[in-house]
Amino acid sequence: MKKLSRNPDVNWRVESGRETYVREVLEDPSRTEEDAGAMDVGTVTILSGGVMHQLNLLGGEIWKLCDGSLDRPSLVGHLLDLFDVDEDTLRSDADAFIDEMMNKGLLHEK
Repeated sequence: MKKLSRNPDVNWRVESGRETYVREVLEDPSRTEEDAGAMDVGTVTILSGGVMHQLNLLGGEIWKLCDGSLDRPSLVGHLLDLFDVDEDTLRSDADAFIDEMMNKGLLHEK
């Protein structure tokens, strides 16, 4: 199977403070409505060709896992350990994200 890898020409960084915040919100159901948008908070920042992309928690986790060692099914398996969601939904969301990033030239599958 084809392995997923990040474009090596892309600069990126993990926004660790934001990632911690989002994880805390997800793990604490008593958080207030002001935290409702936490899943949209950018946890990874990508800079490519002068364009900045902010990835939410799922996108950020996918991005970090695309180091050339995993194919799509293996990547979804890793994500299932991190997110409490059914496999079909996760696979669909991951495929949509990967396809979008590939169309932008940010990820490769070889």
